[in-house]
Amino acid sequence: MATTLQRRLDAALADSVIIDCETTGLDPEGARIIEIAALHVHEGRPVAEFHSFVDPGLPVPREITDLTGITSDDVEGQPAFADILDAVTPLVSGRTVVGHNVAFDIAFVAAECRRSGTPSPLETTDVVCTATAARSLIPRERVGRYRLATLAERLDLEHRPAHRAADDALATADLLAYLRSISG
Repeated sequence: MATTLQRRLDAALADSVIIDCETTGLDPEGARIIEIAALHVHEGRPVAEFHSFVDPGLPVPREITDLTGITSDDVEGQPAFADILDAVTPLVSGRTVVGHNVAFDIAFVAAECRRSGTPSPLETTDVVCTATAARSLIPRERVGRYRLATLAERLDLEHRPAHRAADDALATADLLAYLRSISG
């Protein structure tokens, strides 16, 4: 009989959307999304993707540029979050939402939706966090830290995260498939 985690991983591989956001900081109430990717996975394969820079309406802090490579010039003049929500919502609707430390991404999307007066498409969905699943399935001594980059390297996943939304979503898809393969 499949465990709860196996069933959740199976459901995520069957039909999910992997969400990844890059932001101007760590607090969703004061920081803003500057890049978002939504990767629709169906039957274990990516079938559709949405990716966009987002104009946060404020400068990108230097430490964020150092981490992500995203500059204020990259996001200036890009759509506001409210303007890309119609492209993200259909990818999310009715699907399991997956992410590495996905609560971070969900909190930022929710905060952006509150600012624009719209409901978050992520609030009523089933969620799978690959960081939590990795902690359950992979011994710490095998991987050290459960950061996405560390897991991708130690597990020799095809895609490597780069603190860029689309790359991180692809690496999370690889990790999701790997976790299901070892879950029994």
